[in-house]
Amino acid sequence: MTTGQSSHFPKPSHALDQAALLEVGCEELPAGVLPALREAMEIRARSLRQDFRLGPGSARVLGTPSRLILLLENLPEEQAPFRETVFGPPARLAGTLPDAPSPQALGFARSQGVSVQEIRIEKTPRGEYLAVDKTLEIRKTSDVLSELFPQTLDNLPLPKTMRWGSGEGPFLRPVLWVMAFWGDLPLDVRVAGVLSGTTTRSPRFSGFLPRPVRGISHYATLLEEWGIEADPVKRGEKIEKDLDLALRMEQDVGKILPGVVRRPDAGLTDEVRDLVESYRVIAGSFPEHYLDLPPELIQTVLRVHQRFYVLEKPDGTLSCRFLAISGNPNADASLVQAGFEKVVRARLEDAQYYLNRDRARPLSSYVSDLDGMVFFPGVGTLSDKIRMARELSGWILEHVPEKEVSASGLSRGEMAESLDSLCALAKADLATGLVREFTELEGVIGASYWLAEHREILSRDGKDARRIRLESAAIREHYRPRHAQDVLPETLPGRILSLVDKVLHQVGGLAGGFVPTGSMDPYALRRAANGMIALLRETGWPIGLSAMLAKARTLVPGKDPSADLEKFWKERLVSYWEREYPSTLVRMALVDFSETVWRTGSRLAFLKEALERPEAPSLVALHTRLSNILSGEGSGSTLRPDPTLFQQSAEKDLFRLAEKAGLLEDTGWTEKAQNGDWEGIWKASLVFVDPVGTLFETVMVNDPDPALRENRRRLLRVLAAGISLLGRLDQAPAPLRGG
Repeated sequence: MTTGQSSHFPKPSHALDQAALLEVGCEELPAGVLPALREAMEIRARSLRQDFRLGPGSARVLGTPSRLILLLENLPEEQAPFRETVFGPPARLAGTLPDAPSPQALGFARSQGVSVQEIRIEKTPRGEYLAVDKTLEIRKTSDVLSELFPQTLDNLPLPKTMRWGSGEGPFLRPVLWVMAFWGDLPLDVRVAGVLSGTTTRSPRFSGFLPRPVRGISHYATLLEEWGIEADPVKRGEKIEKDLDLALRMEQDVGKILPGVVRRPDAGLTDEVRDLVESYRVIAGSFPEHYLDLPPELIQTVLRVHQRFYVLEKPDGTLSCRFLAISGNPNADASLVQAGFEKVVRARLEDAQYYLNRDRARPLSSYVSDLDGMVFFPGVGTLSDKIRMARELSGWILEHVPEKEVSASGLSRGEMAESLDSLCALAKADLATGLVREFTELEGVIGASYWLAEHREILSRDGKDARRIRLESAAIREHYRPRHAQDVLPETLPGRILSLVDKVLHQVGGLAGGFVPTGSMDPYALRRAANGMIALLRETGWPIGLSAMLAKARTLVPGKDPSADLEKFWKERLVSYWEREYPSTLVRMALVDFSETVWRTGSRLAFLKEALERPEAPSLVALHTRLSNILSGEGSGSTLRPDPTLFQQSAEKDLFRLAEKAGLLEDTGWTEKAQNGDWEGIWKASLVFVDPVGTLFETVMVNDPDPALRENRRRLLRVLAAGISLLGRLDQAPAPLRGG
């Protein structure tokens, strides 16, 4: 089944006479890079269109793996006029214009490329200054485009670049041709050392032959003739529709059973659309006995290795049929199908071989094979990591509330025993043949093997069976979250193991000297940090990063990565929260490295709403005044003030109010903060707005008498410490501070 003949590139029309086109033909561009490349080109083209004064209008980047297409529509015949007033030195330094100009006036004229006679004196709100009106040359659009087009491809986010031929490049892949038009007028453009011409090429399936182009309307006709959908989004939508149509056709002729559906996979389509210029859908199958393999393994073979679409039966189990996209709509469908099926069978046969060989040994026997596998260079082996994991998992379990442990169905002692085994079992499948061949399935294969190994126990059900299922789930889950959109582990041992794994990955990486710099993070330490923070946020376990840091210091013998870890975690905390909240709010809410991630998150959520309230400026102003008068002291010293030293009613009233609010107790409002009762702290703090104002108006806080001065400052420190639990309110944006 081939694509239709419609294209969302503009239809041939007179409107294209006012458009400009750049086509860069390349060897196959990598699909993973194309979305970001197109977006960067489009942003840059829009900016350049404005810079070159070519009027409002679109800048669209389209294309396929073989060609990048930039289209600028509704262009004027020439640039828009440009005039600006440039100001120079103050008028008092001008001398006498124009007969006896000062050196400053002469220098200003030279710098602007004008004569002294063109300089005038202009009044401004700041006074009188020398000024000159500058106008820029108005150029024809055709001349401007020869500069704009090459600049569109400058400084693009290309992961790697190549050079080829006799000095051409650099670019992502070798550039085979460049074509540029302004309506029907060819343009001289040089991209990556290749000079533009008036020739494009047909799709690869039809020979990749040179075709002369007479203009943009003619080019649009050629795209229609070839059946090329130039818009990647529309191409993806059409692929989805054609997949569903192919499935219905296969069901109509009885090749696929009714009720079988295609598993939705927009992510795969986003990739496939950038792998093909034109296509046809191919339906294939594999022998049904391979369905005994773990479902994730079959999906990996189909989706990850071959980029084929998975089909499933009405009960949710996998079908032995699949759908695939062929980039050659003219090829013999039966030959393509046979080729696809041969590859799938070969991969599944390999998987079956490794599966049979692996299961000849118990999963626990693979643990000894980890002795020869490196954790991080200079840090140890995976066996060393298991030792660290056992120590860290026990420490984390101590912080897990009893109700969570009980909910798992295990006692705390049983959970500790299970975790001790899981620290090794979770990594055992790394030594299996199947995971060595299909690395994407780490954790999944171990979980499958653990269940298969205990079939007899599972058949009897009971507590032992529940424990085996729980351990299998933990082995499977402990790599989560693998990315920002991934789900977190659901089981308690899975969450503990996941947290352990991510902390140790960072500890090992930084202990080995692999500190991420700029865009370089080859061991994905930032991703591990984000996963760690997400887990601590979700669980709400009473583990602050400072406590985790102290524990991490002892894990790697002879190495202390805590200095790098502290800096790294503080940076990642800011980056993590800035994905959800404005930077100013994050700076206000990150008050203490020792507090839990959950508490920081709850404070952020509260402040985002509370700072919009009408009373917010008053409270922010109060905290700012307290911070200013206590500048340099911080709010750490909160000794109880002596009520007998207060002399004036304002300070006595403020003391009684603080006492009534609970601020003078040993813990102050700390328990409110630990429970996330920000609303309670907010309301209690508002009570002090007017009394503190009265104090500042009637009492000299910095009294000459040291005892009186210190006592008054103690009272203010206690109050500032309480309000500070809400965050660094003194760092709120200027309007809230009254600035």
